[in-house]
Amino acid sequence: MKYRFLVNPVAGQAQEKWRLLKRYLTEQSFDYNVCFSKKSGDIQQYLTEKYEDVAQQIVIIMGGDGTLHEAINGVLKNTEVKRQIPIAYISAGSGNDFARFYNLSNNPVVAFKQINQKIKQQQFRLIDIGKYVDERTKLITYFVNNMGIGIDAMTVNFANVSQTKRLLNKLHVGNWSYLLAVFKSLVKQDAFDVMITTPDKQRIHTQKGYLVTVANNPYFGGGVKILPGADPTDGILDVIVVDKPKNIFRLIWLLGALFRGNHYRYPEVNHIKSAQVILKTKAPEYSHLDGESFPAQSYNAQIQVTKYPLIF
Repeated sequence: MKYRFLVNPVAGQAQEKWRLLKRYLTEQSFDYNVCFSKKSGDIQQYLTEKYEDVAQQIVIIMGGDGTLHEAINGVLKNTEVKRQIPIAYISAGSGNDFARFYNLSNNPVVAFKQINQKIKQQQFRLIDIGKYVDERTKLITYFVNNMGIGIDAMTVNFANVSQTKRLLNKLHVGNWSYLLAVFKSLVKQDAFDVMITTPDKQRIHTQKGYLVTVANNPYFGGGVKILPGADPTDGILDVIVVDKPKNIFRLIWLLGALFRGNHYRYPEVNHIKSAQVILKTKAPEYSHLDGESFPAQSYNAQIQVTKYPLIF
């Protein structure tokens, strides 16, 4: 077997993990090659353009949630592909919410050995992938963990453009960049009008929206369990809409409830589950998909579930 590694060297721990894994691969005489991304979008473009070429090899992605996001979009947006070829994943980011849910090994050699064994046994997992369709432009984007609008998306935007994020990643405390961005977002995020509807007549409508998350995975923001019951294999999306608290003291209380895991009980928190949702907003707001930030805009989108085979 020949392995093709696609590595995002900017991801939190990728460079260090690749050095460890490369040493092992060389010592064990594995047949492999590696491609390093140079900028955001490279891995998606590579898999879109060269999907059939790499289909003859075992493709292993190394990076964070955003890198896995790129890979999934690369293979699913290639309309010429007639079959789904499983891709493998080794976690090496700063947030690592996908890895957290599946309890993936932090040791890249152990992770590769597990992948190698599953490939030999032809074992893979069909994972729920969110399919986000902009109803205005008909553009499609996929997400592995979640998409969000509001304070979480503003936080992601501030964290991703922060000059301190790369330094903190090198110090293995990349999550601190999100903590710093949270404080900035708390000051700037206003309430907004948002409506969520589903085919089975579930509905959330509020003019005090503060956070909206549509998810396959319970975790977001590098380990916050915002949707405890979310399961990335059940074919169902979990949706949470949180109203803006009336004051800072209420906000602190709700944050405490979030970390205690009992936030669903509070009136500011709305939660539904559905295989398909329609999301609409009026005012421009930041959004993110798997921690990849997008410019502020208003939304009219349909979100549903598709599946893709992964090995890890």
